[in-house]
Amino acid sequence: MAHDFAKQRSSDSQSRKKRSANNSATKVSQTNGHWPWFFSGLLSGLFVAFIGFFWLYRSGPLQNLNNSVLAQDAVTEADAEAGAGFTFYDRLSEAEVLVDVVAVELQPQVEVNPSIYRVQAASFNTMNDAERLKAEIILMGLNAAIYQAEVLGQTVYRVQAGPFVGNTSAEDAIDLLARNSINGAIKIEVR
Repeated sequence: MAHDFAKQRSSDSQSRKKRSANNSATKVSQTNGHWPWFFSGLLSGLFVAFIGFFWLYRSGPLQNLNNSVLAQDAVTEADAEAGAGFTFYDRLSEAEVLVDVVAVELQPQVEVNPSIYRVQAASFNTMNDAERLKAEIILMGLNAAIYQAEVLGQTVYRVQAGPFVGNTSAEDAIDLLARNSINGAIKIEVR
């Protein structure tokens, strides 16, 4: 008795394909199966909330609001018949509110013998960088100058704004530089 193994293998592979197709079909149906449950739960929750809202407010605040609107309409009609036409500006001119006010005079702080300051924005090794920062400071509305100095045998170019009379003016200049992304400025007392 002869046995054909080739036919057996082909039938085994066909049955595997059918099983894998059935498995993938059940996976697809399982992944799509949660949406109807989600939407049915969502809709039923919204319906319950809707019913609860109207049950809660059916005779409560909505009824009171309706009664107060009807009462206001009745008062307005009675005033119109009596000839009492009040307007907002009539009532406003009659209104008076008394307030206790204490007068305070503010004296600006004046420094006795104020010092003169310069604000150093940065120090550079190249003149081009110093000129660029000087132009930015001038565009901010401050006076600016470049001072050349020797530090450890190397020439540096210091960009300074000013002069400013008084400490508060110099601090305001430092704040202005910081708001324009020039951080690390320092105050130098000239006199």
